[in-house]
Amino acid sequence: MKAVYSLFPKLLQDVPLETLAGLLTEAGADCVDLIVRDGYWVTHSGLEREASRYVGFMRGHGIGVELATTSYTPKMLLDDPDPLRILSSLGVNALRIGYFPYGPSIELSRQLAEARSQMEKLAELCSTFGMKAIYQVHHGSSQLIQHSQSALDIVSGLPAEHVGIMLDPGNQFHEGREHYGRAFSLLGTYLAAVGVKDVAPRQDPAGRSLPGKGWSASWAPCQEGLINWHDIGKSLRALDHPVAVNIQPFYHPSDRSLHLASLREELAYIQEAFGKEQRHEQA
Repeated sequence: MKAVYSLFPKLLQDVPLETLAGLLTEAGADCVDLIVRDGYWVTHSGLEREASRYVGFMRGHGIGVELATTSYTPKMLLDDPDPLRILSSLGVNALRIGYFPYGPSIELSRQLAEARSQMEKLAELCSTFGMKAIYQVHHGSSQLIQHSQSALDIVSGLPAEHVGIMLDPGNQFHEGREHYGRAFSLLGTYLAAVGVKDVAPRQDPAGRSLPGKGWSASWAPCQEGLINWHDIGKSLRALDHPVAVNIQPFYHPSDRSLHLASLREELAYIQEAFGKEQRHEQA
């Protein structure tokens, strides 16, 4: 398996850029997402200037930047491809894009066909800039794409070098699980990334009489959660194309020290489970 391990530092948004690289290095991360989101280091309105500064600073401190995490939907990028141009110019050649919403009043097959049409146009646009758009499988009643089959429906037949899918076992746990070895096989070269975050189920005894019986799932470090990452690692190692391993630590949001300590353990755990052979090296 050829993989880039990239950290999505969602819970570190208040950390100054000048401090962030040091925290990442201490945690054992050697590659980080470029998050384009208001309130973070790179905003929509300041994209070109702020992204250049962010990428230059991180790479200057030995931290790779190869994946952008964005909310740009295919329609937004088709209307204004400037983000693709900017990211490409910085050598950030893959981006996680925004989601297709689910409309319960519209036939599902029609919604999938429309999503497929937009992805086809986006693939053509990405080829112009040497970019790859990655769609993340997500949970929630508002989401159109929640498992590998529906994900395949929107990219099948398109060039895998320009569009791909991020499966996310943590997200998918909330809707029900699938056999990830078979999901990887189904997607084939369209499997571009795996979102890495885990869950811990909990039951509130007071809710046992309710339809959900009081059960819920909280985010947890991978070394503590329910998902079998060694099984997923075995399936990943069988792949012969590059895959981004996107570490998404959403746990301990109110305790920075515990968050970072757990992240260090999680990175080591995932690298062992996935069989990471070497650290990212910035060219």
